[in-house]
Amino acid sequence: FGWIHESFRQLVTRKYGKDIWEKIVYVFFCSTFLKSPSHMAKFELGTESEIAHYYNDDETLRLVNSMANVIGIPIEEIWEAYGGFLIQFTMETGWDELLRAMAPDLEGFLDSLDSLHYFIDHVVYKTKLRGPSFRCDVQADGTLLLHYYSKRSGLYPIVKGVVREVARRIYDTEVVMKVQERKQEHLDAFVTEHVVFVITQIENPNSVQQKSISSKADSQIDLSTKTYPNATRQETRVTDLLELVHPEVPFSYESIKYYKNSLFVFRLKGLGDIVHNPSDEAKTVLLKGSMVFIDEGKYILYMCSVNVTTVRELIERNLHLSDMQRHDGTRDVIMLNQSRMSQVELNRTLEETTKKLKKMAQELEIEKQKTDELLCELMPASVADSLRSGKTMDAKEFADCTLLFTDIVTFTNICALCTPYDVVTLLNDLYLRFDRLVGLHDAYKVETIGDAYMIVGGVPEHCENHAERVLNISIGMLMESKLVLSPITHKPIKIRLGVHCGPVVAGVVGIKMPRYCLFGDTVNVANKMESNGIQCKIHVSETAKQNGLKANPSYVFIDRGNTEIRGKGMMYTYFLERNDRKSVWELCARPRSGEQTIDGYMELHDQAIYQEEGNQEKANAENGHNSSANAANNNNNHHSGRKMMNGTSVDPGSHHVRSPTCTIC
Repeated sequence: FGWIHESFRQLVTRKYGKDIWEKIVYVFFCSTFLKSPSHMAKFELGTESEIAHYYNDDETLRLVNSMANVIGIPIEEIWEAYGGFLIQFTMETGWDELLRAMAPDLEGFLDSLDSLHYFIDHVVYKTKLRGPSFRCDVQADGTLLLHYYSKRSGLYPIVKGVVREVARRIYDTEVVMKVQERKQEHLDAFVTEHVVFVITQIENPNSVQQKSISSKADSQIDLSTKTYPNATRQETRVTDLLELVHPEVPFSYESIKYYKNSLFVFRLKGLGDIVHNPSDEAKTVLLKGSMVFIDEGKYILYMCSVNVTTVRELIERNLHLSDMQRHDGTRDVIMLNQSRMSQVELNRTLEETTKKLKKMAQELEIEKQKTDELLCELMPASVADSLRSGKTMDAKEFADCTLLFTDIVTFTNICALCTPYDVVTLLNDLYLRFDRLVGLHDAYKVETIGDAYMIVGGVPEHCENHAERVLNISIGMLMESKLVLSPITHKPIKIRLGVHCGPVVAGVVGIKMPRYCLFGDTVNVANKMESNGIQCKIHVSETAKQNGLKANPSYVFIDRGNTEIRGKGMMYTYFLERNDRKSVWELCARPRSGEQTIDGYMELHDQAIYQEEGNQEKANAENGHNSSANAANNNNNHHSGRKMMNGTSVDPGSHHVRSPTCTIC
């Protein structure tokens, strides 16, 4: 039965570790293959100990042989150790109370094993087990002779382990077992192994009242020690022993005759007649049965059983299963209820475990999703999916794409005059805005190094309008940068932007913290376009302009002319002015206020918000502004860091840029 295999697995994994069990299973599978290669195909790791599965005896014996070979101990010791662990494992899995309620002593326990095996085989699992049989004989010196009968030869060492563990765990005593005789008996067509054990109890000098392993002979028992304390020899009145509980009628011959078809329930008198605590009333011994009239009604035979249905009720009344006749159906009811209660407890445990596993699976899925999102932040989603599936990512060449570089003007001075915290805050504010634009226009952010920010269109997913996407982003970047204030001047920062188109090679570089990188001359030229650009301008190469106009003829460029590009010589370059197809507000996905122009390009190219404070004071004086008003504006500028002295203002909260110059225009 699969329970046997599972017990073996638990024993080995607890004592020797999971690795040893896997080695044992491997040896077991190899032996199975040698004996039957076709049968080997049915096995896989984890199927060697299915509890509800019925295994062939040969499989179990080969498993035990594998254990002996791997662990390196004799098979007899394997069986004996298993016998002791079987009791431990059985009590751990919900059968503890039932085993303790079997009998008041070891002799009764062993004599009750046959009925327990029958119950397990015919009521609980119904697996046609061929269990052993036990019989105890009490010797004059107090020892027990245990007769063990089995149709399987060589398994008797299990009995040693079982008996010693039962004596230790249930009856709190130690015993010594010796094999007195072992023989083969022929019964009809079967050969039965008959082993006789001598069980001797070890005296414990520290125990005040050590419990005996066997009961005394019936002839030596005083009736006063039995469950019927009021019974006397010869004749005893029924009312001295029992009190009628059901049916609620006077207890007389006539009443019994009238209600002979009723179930009669009696409470046993004697110990505990006077109930001081109402809760103790439920623990009195009740008998239930029927009245049978004999010899034409001259005698009445009361055939009854103890009225208990659970093991706990037995224990509370100091009763045991061995106190009932073996044919009494109450025994099966009690054991069946205990089996079901154990199953309910097991199901409850499984439900709790399932809930925990589901919760862990949900948490794992959330963490996996976070990891996937983080991986997709480090590299494109398509590349991340390939890496997750275990595929190798070879470098790939892209015939045409668009690259953009941007950096902050005078970033070195900002770092020198500000705290590191201010620098991090500045870059975080700027890059969060840039990241939003990159996601909005479906480009890919390659990397950031210091104040340098690099994006690409058309990589790793090819698209025809990659130049249009990047040019739209460049307009949005220039506008969004006006909402980021320098921690030194409290005015908007200035950025340079460079755009170039051409072929690149892209691939994943590194194993620890891998990065998706671009290589090629196009990357170098795009970087030079940014470094040789002009602040607050979008510097564009000839190829970038051509690709942009091909995708969107509504772009407006102005010539910059020939520009010296280190390493490339003279290049004819341009500045991107506008996209007549879309407004700045659409490209930035920002709402427009009533004070702003419709398309937003006046605000985009307005340089007034960048003017230095001294130049602005001079301009105010020339325009006849009141000096006190200048002082007030100047003071307001220092406090808010948002409103400029010429009336131009930026509001990062509402993402608005307001310019009197643009309003006049």
